[in-house]
Amino acid sequence: MHKQCQCGEPMGLELRKVIYASKVEILHVPVFSCPSCFSSEVLQHVTKDIKELLQSLGSKPAPRRISFARNHELAEIIRKLILEEADNPHVDWQSALEERMELRINLLLDLYRYARSLGDEEWMSDVEKRLLQLSGFTSKSVLTNTKN
Repeated sequence: MHKQCQCGEPMGLELRKVIYASKVEILHVPVFSCPSCFSSEVLQHVTKDIKELLQSLGSKPAPRRISFARNHELAEIIRKLILEEADNPHVDWQSALEERMELRINLLLDLYRYARSLGDEEWMSDVEKRLLQLSGFTSKSVLTNTKN
């Protein structure tokens, strides 16, 4: 998956480790990275959630490792897509991402209906949060100049 960098070169989407307060490793953060000018950019759709995570850790967090993908639906979809398709030179990243997102949204909607039928407010709230993490994201708005 690629995006055009300000220098004109394509930026690849990869999962990076972010170190916070020299103690916390946050794994699986989707970041666009340019091999030419070495600039990096966190995927815009997850920046708000990354900031919330950092705030929740406080200014003096205990040392630990956190998988961002375990707590963020879009990051998890991207993580699985990269792991499963990394060796496939013919993959259409945009279509593959959209297909996986559609499947995940349908699954979450089914889970929400089931949680509602049980009257489980906590579960419904969790599923709503996960659906919100995917809402408004389109690969076309993010993956400009996508390469196969």
